[in-house]
Amino acid sequence: MARPTKDEIRVNVPEPTSPKGKPETDVKPDGNLEVQYASGARLAVITVGVCLGLFVVALDSTIISTVIPTITTDFHSLDDVGWYGSAYLLVLASLQPSFGKLYTVFDLKTVYLTSLIIFEVGSVVCAAATSSLMFIIGRAVAGLGASALLSGSLNIIAYAVALEKRAAYNAGVSSMFAIASIAGPLMGGAFADTISWRWSFWINLPVGGLAFFIVLFFFSAPRRKSEQTLREKLGNLDFLGAMLFVGASLCLLLALQWGGELYAWTDSRVWGLFLGFGLILPIFIFIQIKQGVRATIPVAIIRKRTVLISTLFAMLYSMASYTHIYYLPIYFQAVRDMSAVQSGVRLIPYLVFSTLVAIIMGIYVNRTGSYYFLLWIGAVVYTVGSGLLSTLNVGSNTAEWLSFEILSGIGRGAGQIPFVAVQVVLTPEEIPIGSSLVMLSNSLGGAIALSISQSIFSNVLVKELAKHVPSVDPSIILNTGATQFRELVPAEELSGVLDAYAKAIQVVLIPPIAFAGLSLAVALGIERLNIKKKQQEAKAADPDKI
Repeated sequence: MARPTKDEIRVNVPEPTSPKGKPETDVKPDGNLEVQYASGARLAVITVGVCLGLFVVALDSTIISTVIPTITTDFHSLDDVGWYGSAYLLVLASLQPSFGKLYTVFDLKTVYLTSLIIFEVGSVVCAAATSSLMFIIGRAVAGLGASALLSGSLNIIAYAVALEKRAAYNAGVSSMFAIASIAGPLMGGAFADTISWRWSFWINLPVGGLAFFIVLFFFSAPRRKSEQTLREKLGNLDFLGAMLFVGASLCLLLALQWGGELYAWTDSRVWGLFLGFGLILPIFIFIQIKQGVRATIPVAIIRKRTVLISTLFAMLYSMASYTHIYYLPIYFQAVRDMSAVQSGVRLIPYLVFSTLVAIIMGIYVNRTGSYYFLLWIGAVVYTVGSGLLSTLNVGSNTAEWLSFEILSGIGRGAGQIPFVAVQVVLTPEEIPIGSSLVMLSNSLGGAIALSISQSIFSNVLVKELAKHVPSVDPSIILNTGATQFRELVPAEELSGVLDAYAKAIQVVLIPPIAFAGLSLAVALGIERLNIKKKQQEAKAADPDKI
């Protein structure tokens, strides 16, 4: 391979320099891409911009929870509640692989910034909605933009930070989900109570706008040595595969969302969706095999052991963590009689330790290059922590729930390692697809787990209510929510209802033990690679890769 000329690696804008006079960017040719890594102040600013972009996406999926009651009152639309959340999440999850492919064909910065504009347009539609239908459309449009922003954020980090330093930055960026899971419900409740629920969506404009300008002016997208025409780029997209994947995903997610909640599992609308998923999926797989490198999910990528294991590990971790994040607040509000704000505060130890450990692991990977055994340690600790959380009951004291949350949070910190692992075995051109697959597994894992958990929780609660307080109508408890039942249940029956709630939460927290345990079994099969050794081998094989 010939060393690239100065013209081939010339940058169109002057590069900032560090205080020591060293350039803050490092242009490295790799295959058909010229990747320009950043450092110093420029990298710090880029990281802030990416974090802000990812924060508004994560915030949009959590802030809705506390403003839905107010929205339904304004629009008289209680029957549309399910669509307020699903219109966003269904679009976000089903389009992940499609945008992953889009990032490999078109300019990364252009796709990311366009997606951010689409997300902001969706937020404006939601904020200015005059009807329930308009609000649902806005949520779907925002989900369209968010789908690309999720994997796009990781792609920007992948092309701005050298591989050996990437783990810590990935951990910091991924922490936006934890922060949003705390801030979202609190901000939504504050807006709804003091100003207007519409500010839950107006807030996305200044935050997203700042992210837009940071990426626009500071991030240099990887450049291709050989440019293709628009027709050639479109020819590299798998439109049929993308449509089939969207159709299969919507069938599966809607079936899981409706089953046992809106309709019985035996209802034709539910099993019909499962049937549709079962029929579309084999066709999609066949198309992917036929399409080869043009496929939405190229078989050559998903067959790589590290990619497959990383996606499965991420899905199992997501299934456990989503269950914890959704049902621990219910424990604090229903069983311990705390407000929404108080329950959110008590979830902070779980999320803070998860974020801190993720960053510490990232720093360790940066220094040593080793990462695979961190999956094993994290999974073991997460399994133990999940087991302890499932023992919480009416009489659990502060020391118990606090220590259980901290231990679980420490184990959950390993959840960001899959994002690093896939980037070790993929070429720069394949990274967008790999990142989108890990993101997809997170979204699907959460959707599947919450559907399973809701069914378990409702069934166990009804059973336990009949056992402890047979005189109380279970439908009253189920329909009044996790806090209002105290106003309707006679004082002498309250302890029985609390016992029933505690038991239902204990049972619903058992599956995360299995999910965390399975993640350990999966992680044992990962390749024993080292980032630093991998790079040394690449340099030895091709000295021109500087």
